[in-house]
Amino acid sequence: MKNRFTVSRTGETGVLWLRFQSQKGNSGYSAGPVVAKSSRMAKETIMRRLKWVLACVFPVLLVYSLAVPMAAQSLNSRQQFIQDPPSYWDDPVNWKQQFVPDSRAFWDDSKNWTTNYGPAYRDTTIAFSQLLACSTQFAYCFNSGPEPLPCTLSPDGRSANCQCPVQTKTNYTLLTAILNYSVYQATLQACGPDGSSCMPTGNTVAPVCNYLPGGALIPGSNVISTFAPEARLAILQAIEKGSAAVVTCPKGPYAGCMTAPCELNSDGSTATCKCPVFDGRFQLTGSSGANAKCSLGGGLVWSASYNPSLDPNPNQ
Repeated sequence: MKNRFTVSRTGETGVLWLRFQSQKGNSGYSAGPVVAKSSRMAKETIMRRLKWVLACVFPVLLVYSLAVPMAAQSLNSRQQFIQDPPSYWDDPVNWKQQFVPDSRAFWDDSKNWTTNYGPAYRDTTIAFSQLLACSTQFAYCFNSGPEPLPCTLSPDGRSANCQCPVQTKTNYTLLTAILNYSVYQATLQACGPDGSSCMPTGNTVAPVCNYLPGGALIPGSNVISTFAPEARLAILQAIEKGSAAVVTCPKGPYAGCMTAPCELNSDGSTATCKCPVFDGRFQLTGSSGANAKCSLGGGLVWSASYNPSLDPNPNQ
């Protein structure tokens, strides 16, 4: 008997099984990874279809990748063409540093208060002798608030841009309202807590006077806000006459402009001062006093100060 071979195919794998039977009657299986012709044809069919899909999809992807950036560019161009009105924070002056150190948290910490009534930017006068005489250019914000010298409140309510006339003559810096802490400490040591060791009461020039020219007290400024002689006189008259000479306002926001940083305006005769805003009781004296209204409205606030001796209810 001759040897016989039987070929069989299993599943879809394309593997062929060979069954043989020898002349002696012995039989068995031999298998191998033989790829069937039908399997190769199936793969070729799949590859042809895949190539067709890629040939169709690739141009679509290419067009999409080009079109999306062009559409985005067109949208951005339109946004650039139709811009929103400038916001408050677009103006560099509104980012001006107000303190040294430049941290409101530092000044609000009671350990760093200059009086028992609050931080330096409350502009609190305890003693008349704390008004220290200097001689330099300065911004005079004592009467600022309403037009024509408005103090415009910032959107966050923490500062106000005040328009203030600029003068060059003897001016007065309130010891307890120096917004540079190291300069405050040096001035406090030289002049004493009541300021009486420095001019005009004493003979020593207050250290703070050396930092007023060119706005050196606060980085980024070129002039500093202080009091003119008429402001000092108005405060003295108010102290002599008592609380009836001032308007004491209930708790509310006001600009504490003493030693605030300012930038000279183009006219050279006025400056824009970035005054920190304190929320508390305050007083109006001088030309801003008498029948003045405590609330200005329209996003405006007074440039003001506080004297507890003139407040019938200083603990409110």
